[in-house]
Formats: sequence, structure tokens, C-alpha cells
Amino acid sequence: PAAEARFVTRPKLGLRGVRLERSGRTILAVEELDVFPGEVLAVVGPNGSGKSTLISLLAMLERPSAGEVLFDGEAVRGGLLAYRRRMAVVFQEALLLDTTVESNVGSGLALRGVPRAERERRVRRSLARFGIESLARRSAHTLSGGEAQRASLARALALEPEVLLLDEPFASLDEPTRRTLIDDLDRALSETGTTAVLVSHDRSEALRLGDRVAVLI
Repeated sequence: PAAEARFVTRPKLGLRGVRLERSGRTILAVEELDVFPGEVLAVVGPNGSGKSTLISLLAMLERPSAGEVLFDGEAVRGGLLAYRRRMAVVFQEALLLDTTVESNVGSGLALRGVPRAERERRVRRSLARFGIESLARRSAHTLSGGEAQRASLARALALEPEVLLLDEPFASLDEPTRRTLIDDLDRALSETGTTAVLVSHDRSEALRLGDRVAVLI
């Protein structure tokens, strides 16, 4: 479906002539990039190729030195808070708050003023989606690495984002944990139809999750 959508819909997210410079040095240059609705775009490349920088630019955590970030065909300029609220970002580190797992999963919803009943419903569904219902009342700081990343992914998808940005979320996990979590994320993205960009240094991971694979060199 994502492949077919490319021929009939405009991109959900895109870059045009984007360049990011720091101290006079070009860190990343992307002439053109499109991510289509419902698609998972996997981006691979060696260390230092700009993968994490790409995520920062797409989330507008950094502004490009040149070029434009597009969302639904329109250039993103002002209104960055509203723009960022249309997406969620998951990093390599889970970055959980010092509270319970269920509070962490619901934290973004609370910040956005989602009513309590709806918030609780979405938290329960997201916990179940990643198989951590039994951990709901546990302190986040007692979790293993895999459990913490499951909570981070559950928090992101509880927001029901239009776009999910994933910055090497499995890089620090052991192979069995990584494999099962990739399967669960793949299932969650298929169920929700969420548009996603995954950056990774692991080609097998990219091929498992991505509808298309882009390479940064």
C-alpha cells in the first residue's frame, strides 16, 4: 500500500535542497527526499554520514543552513511547536522520566492536554502493543534496556503521531531483544499506518522494517 501511495498522493514529509553547516563545514546535504503517507523509510549509512542529523532536521530540532523541510507539501517555517506536535521522536537512549512506566507512556498526552479517560485508554493500548502491561506500575529506572526502549516506543505511539522518527532505537540492545522488539514495532506500524523514518547502521534492520531504503554516504 505504501508503494502504491507514492503514485497517487503527495509526500507527507520531504527535504528540498537541504544543507546543514557547522563552523563552515557541511555536515549533511540532501538534494531531495520524500517520505510518503504510511511508508516506513529506512536510512542507512556509516558513522559520521549524518543519520542523526537527518532526524534532527526532519523534526526541526535544528534548522537547515539552506533549503526547506516540507510537511504535507508546505514548507515548514514558523509554528515549530505545532509542527513538532504532529510527530514523535525515539532516540537510542530511552530518556524516561523518574516515574512509573504508565506515567512515562502517558506523559506526552498529559502535556498536550488529552482528557484523562482518553489518556488512560491510549496508555493501556500502547502498553499492550509492546507487551509491557505488567510493568505499568514499575519505576522506569528498574527496567532493562529492552524494557525501557519498549516504554519509549509505547510513549511515542500513544501520541498517535502523523510521523514517527526513529534514531537508531535498537543500537544498544542485544540481538534477541532487538529481534523481538523489531517484530513488535513492525506490527505496530502496520496496525496504525504510521509514517516513519528509521535511521540505522544495520542493513538487516533497515530491510526488515523499511518499505524503501535510502543510503547516506
